[in-house]
Amino acid sequence: MSAKSLFTFALLASACITSARATILTTTSRGVISSVYQNTLDEFGPGNLVGKRYQMTLTFADTGATHDHYLTQYDGLYGLNVFSASITVDGVTRDYRRTGHFQQQTANGASAGSGWGSDQAFAGVNWTTREESMYAYHGIESVQHFFAGANASLTTPFSTTVRPDLYDYTMKQAQFGYNDVLTGRSTVFYADIEEFSMSTVAAVPEPVSLGLLGLGALAMLGARRRARQPA
Repeated sequence: MSAKSLFTFALLASACITSARATILTTTSRGVISSVYQNTLDEFGPGNLVGKRYQMTLTFADTGATHDHYLTQYDGLYGLNVFSASITVDGVTRDYRRTGHFQQQTANGASAGSGWGSDQAFAGVNWTTREESMYAYHGIESVQHFFAGANASLTTPFSTTVRPDLYDYTMKQAQFGYNDVLTGRSTVFYADIEEFSMSTVAAVPEPVSLGLLGLGALAMLGARRRARQPA
């Protein structure tokens, strides 16, 4: 390969790396399980999960997502993409990774100018085939517009501890459902949310630097090949 061809290839590789931008969205809730349906072969082992603590973390990228935004009232993403769900109950952790539908949204009802408005933040995913299905959803909503952290931008991470004595919540619930027809394993639980957080991070934080590294490596390869050629 000539030096010119190497340089052209390096430019193309750099362009591809630079354009590979995406945002990773992560939502985590913690609390106590309030009710559950399970069989003796569920993913977390037999026994009653009611009253046990849980942590649910949903993670997915915004690649190919539809961005729905209306003034300062709400900001949402909807799409079909790879997502992961990490569920910990009573010290047992199960990790799931699927391609399915997801949504994540924040809203600020206080700015809507309506008594029916509400502050809310939620995330959800679902995936299904003929043999297996899974859904995970968690969110909080306050009708008093005092939710500390809800905003109309998904790019602004926040974390809050739910205070029932301060805020009148109409909904603060996490749900997780998993069913495998082939193995008979299933778990469905509903839980109260005590802590809730949303965060974002760039999937490719330094694409320019990666491109420069690639250019440098290819240039060194070309120089080495030229040095080996007889005079």
